[in-house]
Amino acid sequence: MARPLGSDAASDPRLLRLADGDNVLIVTALIAADEPFLVDGVVVRSPAPLPLGFKVAAHDLPEGTVAVRYSMPIGRTTSAVACGELVHTHNLESLYMRTHARGEA
Repeated sequence: MARPLGSDAASDPRLLRLADGDNVLIVTALIAADEPFLVDGVVVRSPAPLPLGFKVAAHDLPEGTVAVRYSMPIGRTTSAVACGELVHTHNLESLYMRTHARGEA
């Protein structure tokens, strides 16, 4: 069940873990660049703003780590991602299955 991390862990209430075991968290309100915030009890700062709806690493993710959101693998890191850092197309390759392709049956 989705819950704000602040309700049961020492994390910023602007972060949401969708399922136990997820290693990425969803930003529910803008976190400004260089603003300190907590992720599972660790104080971190992002060099870039963290926009609403984007993902951040719940802990350090070495290169090649499968990112998990809502208990589902969503991608594999293409470089190391530090705790609290933005997880997006610049450091994540998609693992979503292609389900719609023009001209394919």
